[in-house]
Amino acid sequence: MSYPGARPPRRRPLEVVALVVVLGLSGIAASLPREQQGQIESAVRGTVLYPFLWLHRVVSERGQIEQRNRVLVAERDSLTELLMRYRARSGSVGEAPPDNGRAARRIGSTLPAVVYPGRPLIGNPDVFFLSGPDPSELDLPVGVFTGLGLVGVARAPQGRGVSGDFWSHADFRVSVMTEDGAVSGFLRPMRLEGGQPLLLLEGAPFQAEIPSGTLLLTTGIGAVYPPGVPVGHVREPSEPEAGWMKRYVVEPAVWPQEVSDVFVWERPDLPAEEEPGVVGDQTETEGAAGTVDTLPARR
Repeated sequence: MSYPGARPPRRRPLEVVALVVVLGLSGIAASLPREQQGQIESAVRGTVLYPFLWLHRVVSERGQIEQRNRVLVAERDSLTELLMRYRARSGSVGEAPPDNGRAARRIGSTLPAVVYPGRPLIGNPDVFFLSGPDPSELDLPVGVFTGLGLVGVARAPQGRGVSGDFWSHADFRVSVMTEDGAVSGFLRPMRLEGGQPLLLLEGAPFQAEIPSGTLLLTTGIGAVYPPGVPVGHVREPSEPEAGWMKRYVVEPAVWPQEVSDVFVWERPDLPAEEEPGVVGDQTETEGAAGTVDTLPARR
C-alpha cells in the first residue's frame, strides 16, 4: 500500500544481481540437452533442495502413518464389536438345551492373511490373491473379511496362496439379514453408470420397509460366510419392484481398493454324529431281533 508522498522501496543491488544470475542460469539450463538437464536437476535436488525435499517426505510419511492408524483403530473397534456379537451368539447357543445329545454349535476361528487385488488376473479389480494361510488347511470356498465388514470369498488354491473374488465380482452372492433379524434376503453386485460398484438386496418381502442406513449382516446360511459379519448399509429402494419382493441399493461396508490385511474364516468342525442305530445301551438291530422272535408266537 502506498501513501501520497511516500517513495516505493528500492531493490537492493544484491537482490537484483541474484535475480539476474538465477534467470541466466535458468536460461542456460533450458538450452542444455535433456541428459545434462537431468544431471543438473539431480545435483540440485541432492544439494540445495535436499532439506526441503526431506522435510516434505517426512511430513507425507507422517500423514500416511496417521491415516493408517485411524484405519486400524476403526478396524479394531469393528472387529471387537464383531467378536462380542460372536460371543453373545455362541453363549446363547451354549446355554440352550442339547439336541439329542449333540454338542452346541461353535462359531469357528479366523486366520490372518494379506490380499493382493487384481491378481492372478492382472488388471481385474474384482479378483484377488490371498497370501498367508496354507491352502491345504482351508475348507474352500470360505469367507474373507476385515474388522469393518465382508471382503469376498476365497475360492481355489493358486500356487502357494488362494485366488478369490471380491464382493464386486459378478458371481458373488451372500445371504443377509437386518440386525434385528426381521428381514432377510440376498445380496449381489450391481454397477451404476459411471459410478463405483454397489450391492443390490433382493428377496425382501413386499410388506417390509427397510429404513435407509440399516445395517445388513451375514446369516451364515450355506456355511461359506460366518454369521454376523457386516456387509453394508441400505441406501435407498431400487426400482422396479419385482413381483412380491422389494429391492434395495446397498452401500458396501468395505471397498476392495482399500483392503490389505484380512481374516479368513475357519469353519468349526461338525460334531461327531451318533453311531447309527444306537439307542441307549442296546442297538436297533438287537431290538429288531427281539421283535422278530415274538412275531411267530403272535401268529
